Amino acid sequence: MLKSLCGLRFLRLLVFVLCALPCWTRILRAQEQSSSAPKVSAVGPKVASLRITFLPPPLEGTLSIGVYDRSGKKVRSLHTEASAADFTPGLNGFITSWDGRDDLGQLVPPGKYHVRGLAVGDLELTGEAFHGNDWVAAEEGPHPVSFHSVRLDGGNLELLASDLVGRLWRIIESLSQPEDAPRFESIPPEGNATAASAPGPTNCPGRDGTRWSIEKPLGETVVVQFDAQGEVLRRLSIGAGQPLPVAIAASMEADEVFLLEQDGERWRLRGLRKKVLPDVNATDAVSNPAEPSKSDPAGAIGVAAPVWETFFEKNRWPCARFSEAATRVGRPKPFTAEAQVQVKSQFNPLLAGAASDVGLAVGFDGDGSFLKSADGLLLRRLTDTPKLRWAVLGRDARQPALVLLQSDGAVVEEYRILQPGALMTFDAGEYQWTGK
Repeated sequence: MLKSLCGLRFLRLLVFVLCALPCWTRILRAQEQSSSAPKVSAVGPKVASLRITFLPPPLEGTLSIGVYDRSGKKVRSLHTEASAADFTPGLNGFITSWDGRDDLGQLVPPGKYHVRGLAVGDLELTGEAFHGNDWVAAEEGPHPVSFHSVRLDGGNLELLASDLVGRLWRIIESLSQPEDAPRFESIPPEGNATAASAPGPTNCPGRDGTRWSIEKPLGETVVVQFDAQGEVLRRLSIGAGQPLPVAIAASMEADEVFLLEQDGERWRLRGLRKKVLPDVNATDAVSNPAEPSKSDPAGAIGVAAPVWETFFEKNRWPCARFSEAATRVGRPKPFTAEAQVQVKSQFNPLLAGAASDVGLAVGFDGDGSFLKSADGLLLRRLTDTPKLRWAVLGRDARQPALVLLQSDGAVVEEYRILQPGALMTFDAGEYQWTGK
């Protein structure tokens, strides 16, 4: 019986040593980095602080540590995304300290406080798509939000647009290669006065001496083509609920017209061309399979009915709020955002009990978005997109990944967070803060 007990104790000790081996490796590595780092002398008066010692969990990655009061509320983020080099190595693990202050720099009341944290492993972030702005194809490129003019220059379509901070850009679209990404040319600051004027032009020359114009008879906005004698050749009406044209450009070689349209913060650029169909009823109509518009009779112009079909279209949809973008992120159903997503963390053999669920949420600041615990402990910086308006987290149909959607008000960026369960909780113990 005694031999059996001894064997059992030895087995438990062996398991503990094997589990703790990665932790001690990190401690030894931290000792080497600490000894080779330059010594910095302390500046200013000494501040009373608590010495905190803990054994790091056996998971390669970063460490985030928080201080919690007896109700479980986080009062201080002690470390975020820390590496082994950020701690002092000791015989019993890593050593850090807490000066008894909360995240606002205020001293907390005396009492018992718990210190615990999360190790974050390989959380891979992949960029998936841009939504709501067809002129954005790269995170680092311009994000246009307002448009000011449109014109044709040979085989190119040129737009004048401004971005989130008011910089002016010339956007060049290749009509011969519409699948190519548009080119952006920055306009010097002295050219920004153009952006302050109303969008235009509202009329332009067309094929065979004709002229196109945006007219508003009796309060209704219509697009009118005049012949060389100034007589109305045809009218194209705008469907109910559609953005209204504010600028126009027309081809000099073909029956093609381009409309820059606006409805509040929504912008649309359409190219329309005449398609003659065999039909004895001679009427002009605007055909847009995605968003059909009502037709407007233009009188008899032959034995065929010319239909103005949409052959080119780009949109910029409002996305300053998540509610505006939820239906436009490529899902059969609106994307569901969750205040926090529960994931199963990895088992820490240094703690008693099974692996626990961890609530994850997303936050953002002036530097971009970050992943945090449900109680607000920052775990991993995710993106560096500045001036974000919102960021939401949700589940992906391709489990177990998570989906991150975020927007700066110009475009919606979609990311996937792979292996969100690459987390391990650890405990740094309970400490008595005396307030001195």
